[in-house]
Amino acid sequence: MALDINSFKKQNTGKNPMISDEVISYLNMRIEQEELSSRMYLSMSMWLNNKGYTGAASLWKKYSQEELAHSDWSREYLLAMGVQPDTPALKSPSQNYQGLPQIIKLSYEHEITITKQCKELASNAMKKGDFMLFELAGKFLKEQIEEHDKMQNWMDKLDAFGTDQIALRLLDNEMAG
Repeated sequence: MALDINSFKKQNTGKNPMISDEVISYLNMRIEQEELSSRMYLSMSMWLNNKGYTGAASLWKKYSQEELAHSDWSREYLLAMGVQPDTPALKSPSQNYQGLPQIIKLSYEHEITITKQCKELASNAMKKGDFMLFELAGKFLKEQIEEHDKMQNWMDKLDAFGTDQIALRLLDNEMAG
């Protein structure tokens, strides 16, 4: 029996039945949020570099690149489901900061926001019994544990050693790896 591809196209409008419009929207938002994170960290990196914090600048540039890789996770999932991901228009992040301590605090707060979004994705996937999406959400959440560990360590060091010039110089040297 030959497959009538034209009748298949009429019955299935090209959308994979394994993915809902809601999931498509959420994963496109995840792409946008990860790319925004990347741009924010890149902006911070350039500001740090321009202010002489070359160790921190290098580290925040690395964070920026990691965020771009995270956006690919959602792209790959959508493409696997036959959905072309959106290429989002992005807002320009802040270009000015008060100093390294502020950048650490803003990054810490940002990762909390991203974690809440990833938890929402996991919760919705679990409620709907979408185990493939839940696996992707788990990948994001596992990454968020690493992100929190990094940012919590920097926050703890600010609390423990202060924010005077010598402490910040030592912290910048440590961030250089």
